[in-house]
Amino acid sequence: MTDLLEGTIRIAVSLTWDDAFDTDVARRVTEQVHADRSACLQGPALDSEGHGPDLTDTLDAVTADGARRIELVGWTGHNGPVPLSWLRRVAGQWVRDHPEGVQIVAHGEAVRPGEVLTPQWREVTGNEAPLRSTAWQDFPCFRHHLLICRGPRCSAAGAATLHSRLREKLALADALDTEVLVTTTGCMVPCNHAPLVVVWPDGTCIHLTEDNLDEVAAELSGRSHR
Repeated sequence: MTDLLEGTIRIAVSLTWDDAFDTDVARRVTEQVHADRSACLQGPALDSEGHGPDLTDTLDAVTADGARRIELVGWTGHNGPVPLSWLRRVAGQWVRDHPEGVQIVAHGEAVRPGEVLTPQWREVTGNEAPLRSTAWQDFPCFRHHLLICRGPRCSAAGAATLHSRLREKLALADALDTEVLVTTTGCMVPCNHAPLVVVWPDGTCIHLTEDNLDEVAAELSGRSHR
């Protein structure tokens, strides 16, 4: 890009699972921040669907292409907190695994559509917090494992909004990550039930709707039996 130093590659990195699916916003933000490449911090890496690859693969690729400086710009199309610190963590692990001397810097703030990119860059040194911790060794105790599908059909059927509201209801019932462990997934195949959630260990497949949202939340949290 004309505004970057020679040998510099700028990568626009989507920060959330929802952002990874939002190809329209991804294109706009990539152009907005004058990025050469796009990548995903989390979520699917489906080039055939227009999504960027995961961050570590992108770092491998641009380094192989001869980049001497890599600028990472984390972005989101949503309000509220985002896992920006994990951008530096993942990049820090990559630096530890690839001590070739390539300089990596990360923008200091998450960028949202329409915002001007400010000159706030922090170098990624490899001394960032690790990706593993003893606190993450074991699964937390829970009664249900809820798989929420964010494949393309479920997303088109309003999964993002319904899943967000279901999480809020579980949190209000003090059931999130205690009674219920929630995991976002890609396509789970029975797409005619979109937007889909699956409850384990019993394997119940639920077509989530406005009409059954309260009932599903109550059942998962155990409140329907109290």
